[in-house]
Amino acid sequence: MFQTSKILASTFLKFLGIVFATCLVHWTLVNAYTYYCAPLSMFGVFHTLISLGSPFCQFINIFQLEVAKHYITIWTVAGVGLITWFIAKTNLKNK
Repeated sequence: MFQTSKILASTFLKFLGIVFATCLVHWTLVNAYTYYCAPLSMFGVFHTLISLGSPFCQFINIFQLEVAKHYITIWTVAGVGLITWFIAKTNLKNK
């Protein structure tokens, strides 16, 4: 029983680490995009007119979009994995 708890705790900590790292990368990219490509100032609109098509800004924007997609996938896989684990544990007890 202790080994199972240890494995579950380790898995949960790894999951939290991945979620936190993903959020940190996304936050960093969004802030970099805002700072370099679409500043929150009175002249930000004019700056954005020039920087919107730059390869650097396109890269940041696409990369942060992909990170957000992976974040959704991470939570989906965690949910499916948890449901599968629960069903497997329930079926083992019924046999």
